[in-house]
Amino acid sequence: MSIHHLPCEMLRSVFQNVNSHDIPKLRNVCQMFNNVIKTNYCYLPRVAYLVKIFSENGRIMIANMKSGDINGCTQVRSFNHPYNLFDFDFKHWREIGIVEMEFENIKECDSECVEQAFTLVFNEMVKTRQSQLRKMVFTNVQLSDNTKSSFEGLFNMALKQCENLTVDNSVLPLSFDMKTLNPAKFDHFRWIASSGSTSVPTTDILRKLQNDMKVAVNKRSFLAEMDSVTVEAACDFLEEWLGLPIASFFNLSFHNCDDTWKTRFLAECERRELTHNYMEFQSRTHTNAHVKVSFSQDASTCCIWPVLDVPARTTGQSVCYSRYFRDF
Repeated sequence: MSIHHLPCEMLRSVFQNVNSHDIPKLRNVCQMFNNVIKTNYCYLPRVAYLVKIFSENGRIMIANMKSGDINGCTQVRSFNHPYNLFDFDFKHWREIGIVEMEFENIKECDSECVEQAFTLVFNEMVKTRQSQLRKMVFTNVQLSDNTKSSFEGLFNMALKQCENLTVDNSVLPLSFDMKTLNPAKFDHFRWIASSGSTSVPTTDILRKLQNDMKVAVNKRSFLAEMDSVTVEAACDFLEEWLGLPIASFFNLSFHNCDDTWKTRFLAECERRELTHNYMEFQSRTHTNAHVKVSFSQDASTCCIWPVLDVPARTTGQSVCYSRYFRDF
């Protein structure tokens, strides 16, 4: 039997296993294929796109760009000539899979307009069944409490889907709830110079990453950059990694870590018998792995990351000398 004689339901099942870049090409094969794809686009593999939403002269603007394409956006528009959000044809979203969404420089805009914008974006995300979202970024975004309901709907969607959440120099009407944070999917979290309706539970977020690292069945990488964290939470994470059989990679950066924080951190390590050699903590399960802790007095930051040493290469050699150059 020819594929052209298959029922529409079976054709949809076939198209669900096709590469996303081939779906638009199949529409040109015949009218039947075109009708099936147009009707079921939201259920088929879709080409990955980035969406950027920002303000320009008090207006909310939008630009879509194919993932990996740095030269242009959809509908032959560049980021220099974006669309007004309220004039944009969101039917196009049925044919794309949004993998990254960035909100930038949204401030000093009419609060009612901003609320309508976030409500519109959230509703269209739901309507077009966007389930490929992996990264959401907020940079220089200042939202009033009037946008709380519409914004939280979008942010909660991000928690369920995104692996990467970044908030930088922003004020968001967001109240954190550990019931939604604990099952969240992210393993990369950055919250810098920003605030929400309530204080950000950075300690709880670090513990969430610690628990995710503990139960990970593969070597996931974890990244966190936050304004502050308690000494106890930092030591908990360090102690957990040193005893794990699977050495996951991570990179932690904590701001506002002055000399007092450093003194308390070292005292807590001593209390827990976490011995170190020049701020290098040896793994208890991997002879060639340790954790490096570095403090910057000028920036008042603490950075923590693991190092996997190169094993000895010749008989009788205790260590490969290339390890001494690993940090460069």
